[in-house]
Amino acid sequence: MPYYIGDVIKESKRLVIRTPEEFKKTGIDARVKTNVEGIDARNRLVHLSGGETIPYDYLVMATGADAVRLDIPGRDLEGVFVIRNLTDGLNIKSYLNEGDVRKVAIIGGGFIAMEMCEALRNLGCEVKVIARQQRPTVRWDPEFTKMIVEELATNQVEFMPGTKPLAIEKGKSARLKLSTCDGYLDVDMVLMGTGIRPNIVLAKEMGLALGESGAVKVDSRQRTSLEGVWAVGDCCEVFHKVAGRWVYCPLGDIANKQGRVAGQNIGGGSPVAFPGIVGAQAFKVFNLEVADTGLTEEEAAKYGFEPVSSLIWGLPIGRPMTKGEKLGIKLVGDKKTGKLLGAQCIGRKGAVQRVSALSIALWSGLTVDELGYVDLPYAPPFGGAWDAIHIAAQDLARKL
Repeated sequence: MPYYIGDVIKESKRLVIRTPEEFKKTGIDARVKTNVEGIDARNRLVHLSGGETIPYDYLVMATGADAVRLDIPGRDLEGVFVIRNLTDGLNIKSYLNEGDVRKVAIIGGGFIAMEMCEALRNLGCEVKVIARQQRPTVRWDPEFTKMIVEELATNQVEFMPGTKPLAIEKGKSARLKLSTCDGYLDVDMVLMGTGIRPNIVLAKEMGLALGESGAVKVDSRQRTSLEGVWAVGDCCEVFHKVAGRWVYCPLGDIANKQGRVAGQNIGGGSPVAFPGIVGAQAFKVFNLEVADTGLTEEEAAKYGFEPVSSLIWGLPIGRPMTKGEKLGIKLVGDKKTGKLLGAQCIGRKGAVQRVSALSIALWSGLTVDELGYVDLPYAPPFGGAWDAIHIAAQDLARKL
């Protein structure tokens, strides 16, 4: 969505994978702008807005997640947005196109907020990021988030840590006035990027069991606690292969895979299991690639591991071809087993490439020692004979 708002993707139709008309050609009746008012699981009936009732043999809950809208005065004023779905993106783009939007405040420091900084700066907006925490994208190591803050500053984005939003009201010199614990900001638009929560209203009403995370509990075939009812996507949990636990990890690629698994199982044939995730994710903020996979040290300790970490600054390409580029890699390993538990990378090039490789290492259950000698492709434009992954793994192995 940020890339549509920032005019990298020019047409909204390119964000729509399949229209209702295209669904209809394959025998699927896609009802848009239709609310489900209730579900009678005992009699297998879905009650729609307008009074229609639809019977079902199998029901798939794919209610997604809702963006968190802060409970502060003025949160529903014109010019105050959240960003979660296509409608949000269209509304933001329309607002930006219709009026003179010069100053924008983004509340929250997650990676969608970082992507939106770039999108809005590309449109010429002045951008300030308001965050209660002391650094953005707190999942990543402080050394890496320092680099992110520097990248924001280089691109004229002001990061305001430890700042609590209090209220929003109509402005005078600008469209809106944002009140914070540190004073007032005159802005033309406010974007709340403070996270999401699973949409489980219908799931709770029909009595579906929830997991520890608060999302719908499913098994490896995407079945819920009620016979004939399945759940996929951002409303349900997923099994984390490294943690060995069911967790909440609302990402689009995971939702796609869960949907396919549920569909294949409902459609008959050999049962299909979704093997789980290792938690790989990435984002871009201006000229920085930022990515991670697996567990952080805090998560590893929470799940009973004995985490040890190592952070190195290596090179994204072969040394003879470098022009000052650097690549940060942080690895987390388990002192008891020597296994790799997690990884984070940052740099102007090569960070996502390394995390892709490290995700496969996690998926395969490699030890840190094995990672230190894993066979990776070598060519100076892409890395050294000893890749930054090798160097980071060997550094961590010495600490384990």
